[in-house]
Amino acid sequence: MGKLHITGAFDAITVRDFPSVHPLMCVAARIRFQIYELGSHAIKLELADGSGGRLAPALDGSMNVDGIGGDSACANLALNIVNLRIDRVGSWRLVLSIDGQERASVPLYIRKAGASPSSA
Repeated sequence: MGKLHITGAFDAITVRDFPSVHPLMCVAARIRFQIYELGSHAIKLELADGSGGRLAPALDGSMNVDGIGGDSACANLALNIVNLRIDRVGSWRLVLSIDGQERASVPLYIRKAGASPSSA
């Protein structure tokens, strides 16, 4: 696959109590595909922990990549995750998969306000 970058403006959410609701989290990615990869691709975005647990249901969709000359093409992905329910502290990963293969991930840490980093 072409180069893929996900950059996060934050990597931690601190909450006072559990359960908690995070009102809005926006995800943006610019994905570069090689010319031989043009066409339709399955896209999946999920918040996963190390043991396979999910913080929220996975977001599934498709993306059609068209190219106009050159040897690669870019596709932009922008999603809003609204009212994300958070039930516990932990280390999560925001994982982007294309055509069933993990292509990129960034960490997301859930912390309780007032807790020391070693106890969160």
